[in-house]
Amino acid sequence: MTKLDSNEIADFRTEFLNTARLRNTQNAVVENGIKNSIINQSDVEKYNFTFSIDVDSNNVMNQQQSGRCWMFSALNFLRFYAAKKHDIKDLEFSPAYLFFYDKLERANYFYQNIIDTASHPLSDRKVNFLFNTPQQDGGDWMLLVNLVKKYGLVPNSTMTESKPALKTNELNFMFNRKLRNDAMKLRDLVNTHASSEELNAHLRKMNKENYNILSIAFGTPPKSFVFEYYDKNKVFHSTGEITPIEFFKKFVDIDLDNYIELMNLKSPDYPFDQSYGIDLSNNMVDGQAIRYLNVPMHDIRHLAIEQLKDGLPVWFACDVLQEWFNPAGLLSVDSYDWNRSFGFKLDNNKAQRVKYQESMPTHAMLICGVDLEDDRPTKWKVQNSWGPKVGHKGYFIMSNEWMNQYTYNIVVNKKYLSDKQLEGFEKDPIELPFWTDMYSK
Repeated sequence: MTKLDSNEIADFRTEFLNTARLRNTQNAVVENGIKNSIINQSDVEKYNFTFSIDVDSNNVMNQQQSGRCWMFSALNFLRFYAAKKHDIKDLEFSPAYLFFYDKLERANYFYQNIIDTASHPLSDRKVNFLFNTPQQDGGDWMLLVNLVKKYGLVPNSTMTESKPALKTNELNFMFNRKLRNDAMKLRDLVNTHASSEELNAHLRKMNKENYNILSIAFGTPPKSFVFEYYDKNKVFHSTGEITPIEFFKKFVDIDLDNYIELMNLKSPDYPFDQSYGIDLSNNMVDGQAIRYLNVPMHDIRHLAIEQLKDGLPVWFACDVLQEWFNPAGLLSVDSYDWNRSFGFKLDNNKAQRVKYQESMPTHAMLICGVDLEDDRPTKWKVQNSWGPKVGHKGYFIMSNEWMNQYTYNIVVNKKYLSDKQLEGFEKDPIELPFWTDMYSK
C-alpha cells in the first residue's frame, strides 16, 4: 500500500495556494456553501416553464417526511385519469389508506420470507438482508397496483394523513423492532418443528397486533363511505354508500395490467428487450411481481411522448438529487460547474454510476409535459410530491440530457410498445438479486 508522503502534501498546498481559480472557489464556498457558489447561471436561464405538450397542472401533493414518492406519483396518475373522466377539479386519493395496507402486507410478506429461510444461519446474506430492513416506505409501480387491485381507493377526505404517516421515522423504528422480535420467534418455531397449526396461530396473532399498531398510527381504514363532490360545472354528485373497490371501479376504471414498467440501463449485463424481476421486492404474498423491460433511452423518450400526446402523464423513477437546482426547480446536468470550480468531471456513464453505487433510482414522480422542437424533446415538465413551495408551485423542469442520464424507469400503456418489445416483456424474467440497485427506493 502507498502512504501519503508529507513532501507531496506540502507541494499540493503550495500549488493550491498559487492557483487563483481554486482560491476564488474556496472563498465563495466557505462563505456560501458548495452548490450556491458553483451555479451555472447561463444554463439556468435558458429553461423557461413552457411546454408544447402540457397535460397536467393539478395542485401538487406533499409526502413530507415519508418515503412514499412511488405511491404519491402513482396516485397522481390515477387521480388525473379520474378527474378528467368525471370533471372533478383537484381530486385526491388517500395515500394513508394504501399506506396502511402496504405496511400490513409487507409485515406478513416479511414473516413468510423469515419462515422460508429459517433453516439458514443468521450470517446468510438473505437472512441478514431481511433482518436489516423488515419493511420500509420505498416501493415501485407494481406494488401500488397490487394494493389497488386488492383494496381499492378512497378519497383523501375519507382517510386523511396522520402525523405518523407524514413523518414515518418513529413508526418505522418501532415497527421494525417488533417485526424482528416476531421473526426470532418464527425461526425458533420452525427450527423446533412446530406444527403448521401452531405456526399459523402465531402468524394470526402477529398480524392482528400489526393491524392494531397501524390503526393507532394511521387511523382505521373504512369498509365503505359516501363520496360527495361538485364537478367543474358546479353540479352536485353523491355516490351513496360505496366500498373502496367500487370507488376505484367507478372513478378510475382502467385495466392496470395494461401499464407496464420499462427500465433503461445500457450494459452488457442487462441486454435490451429482456425482462427482469427482483428477488424479495414484493409487498404482499401472491402479489404480482415487479417486472421491468430494458429498452434503449430513445425508446423511453419516444414511448413517454406517445402517452403524453394521448393526454396522459407518465410515471417515472429517477435519481432526483443529482444536479438538482432547487430555486429554479431545474434538473439539468449543467446546473453546476464542477470542472471549472473544483477541477474534476462527473463523467461516469449511466451503467458505471449504477455499478459503482454512484447513482440509483431513488425517487418517483410524474412527467406531465414535454417541449418538442422539430419533434425532438428539449425539456420535460415534472410533477413532484414535495408540496407547492419547491420549483414552479411543485413542478420541475427536467432537461432532456438529465432525463437521459438519471431516469431509470417509466410506466406506459403497453399499446405503445412494438411487437418485439411486448415479446421481450412476456419472456421469463431474469431474476436480479435482492441487493440490486435497480429497485426504486
